[in-house]
Amino acid sequence: MAKKKKMTRKERKAAAAAKREAQAAVAAPGASEKAPAVAEPRRKAPVAKRQPRKQRNAIQRLFYETRGELKKVSWPTRHEAWRLTVVVTVVTVAMAGFLGLADWFFTWLFRQFLG
Repeated sequence: MAKKKKMTRKERKAAAAAKREAQAAVAAPGASEKAPAVAEPRRKAPVAKRQPRKQRNAIQRLFYETRGELKKVSWPTRHEAWRLTVVVTVVTVAMAGFLGLADWFFTWLFRQFLG
């Protein structure tokens, strides 16, 4: 099954214009030859006024905003998360070993001078 190529903006505009012309020709045969069809201005539908939203308390607002922010997060893939976990573990073990050796060395050094 072949994937459809995405249309550019110009191609979409051209396709929409061709579709409008075809619909105008079907609606009034021969009218498109005499004069181009003039679109009537659209009337805006009356918009119902929204009821003012009930003010949220601080805790509700915190959870609402937190949820909104979490939707914006670019989460790592499973593979990236696993790789980063391994890196953090290796660095932690290496630093623990280094600090353990430094502690042992300085303990031995102070025992030599003080002991």
